[in-house]
Amino acid sequence: MPISNHVNLVDLDHPLRSTVAAFGAGGKSTLARAIAHKHGLAQIELDEIQWTPGWRMRPDEEIKDIVTVEMNAGHDGWVTDHQTRCVLPMILERAESVIVLELPFRVLLWRRLKRTVRRAMTREIVCGGNRETFRQLFLSRDSAVLEMWQRRKRYARIGETISAGAAPGVDLFYVRSAGELDRFYELQGLRRA
Repeated sequence: MPISNHVNLVDLDHPLRSTVAAFGAGGKSTLARAIAHKHGLAQIELDEIQWTPGWRMRPDEEIKDIVTVEMNAGHDGWVTDHQTRCVLPMILERAESVIVLELPFRVLLWRRLKRTVRRAMTREIVCGGNRETFRQLFLSRDSAVLEMWQRRKRYARIGETISAGAAPGVDLFYVRSAGELDRFYELQGLRRA
């Protein structure tokens, strides 16, 4: 992956700073929760912000306003876990540590399928008060698994996209496999919830 030369590509054991953004797929939300918990950072969950009940997406300006308030709320720092287009530039401008998960597609697809089936079975409330269903998984154009398939090329290039848009001097952690992700947890002293 071509990395922009204005970022600092760092080792997995490099210390995290106080504003952290995780991008990609295959574990970024769990990772963001673990980082927030360990370091006492506010977690800005973009899936919770961008979706409202009925799987309706908030208008971009409203999302930007909410994220701006969260980032400026006087926390000791924050961690966010998504690449919502309307706030991507704002996140990249302010994040001091950026973690890119660019896991193999087979890993991403398997994890997304497992997560969606589990959520449908447990009726877990997610994403702004919504629930994933088996109907949605298999019969809907809004299927999370179908979305993964349709965006597979974008996920394969996420590191290039993120590094190009990151602020100069940002610490970039680049994770390319499930094993590297496990190693990152271990080296950073993180626990999956």
